[in-house]
Amino acid sequence: MRVFAKPNLLNDYHLLSYDELDSTNDEARRLAEGGGAHGAVVWAKRQTEGRGRMGRLWVSAEGNLFCSILLAPHCDTETAAQLSFVAGLAAVETLAPILPDGGALTCKWPNDILLDGKKIGGILLESFETADMTPGQNRMVRWVVVGVGINIDSCPENTDIPATFLKDAGVEIISAKIVLSRFIHHFITEYDLWANKGFAPIRKRWTEYAFRQGKSIEVRLPKETHTGIFEGIDATGHLTLKMRDGKRMSISAGDVFW
Repeated sequence: MRVFAKPNLLNDYHLLSYDELDSTNDEARRLAEGGGAHGAVVWAKRQTEGRGRMGRLWVSAEGNLFCSILLAPHCDTETAAQLSFVAGLAAVETLAPILPDGGALTCKWPNDILLDGKKIGGILLESFETADMTPGQNRMVRWVVVGVGINIDSCPENTDIPATFLKDAGVEIISAKIVLSRFIHHFITEYDLWANKGFAPIRKRWTEYAFRQGKSIEVRLPKETHTGIFEGIDATGHLTLKMRDGKRMSISAGDVFW
């Protein structure tokens, strides 16, 4: 099911800039609850309580990019989850032209951006104000916040996945403001494509950057871990894992390791 109240993001885009916030995602949510509008972009130079998926700490040193986009796609929750791939594709398109080797960028399912296998960016998708639908269907979501973090001046150490940052990769003259401007440009383009043409064209191009497609991965779920060949993502964005016995598993959420 796909119902879009405002498919065109370009006309609705507006930027809100802060020196410091607890979290840009939290500020975007407060904005929605206070009557904010679709298309608001919240940008902070630093965060005091930045977070990633599963409530993990996101180290938010000044000089890196932290932003959140408030959207009102008026679609079901499964469809809204595809916005993680929209943002991931926009992030790769933002970074590839400014890196010495843009071809080393990949998208790790479901929400990480890697450079030479090291994490350079991440996406945190949060939705709220859902409503029940006809039994058997997904819930409708009113608001989606797309949080994006990109390492520019620095990166955290001692992480589960090694991290890197733009300046360490040879990008000398760059700033969070420049990266933000480029990212918003690409996100608007990809969001409008998704809103009007659906997930298929996003999926096709995201797959071109998919990390370890066709190779063995380990997917950790809350209560179990599965190992198999990463075959790609299906029409909804779920990861398809080919098991050792030849069976295929569809996974909607989890952490990928290799």
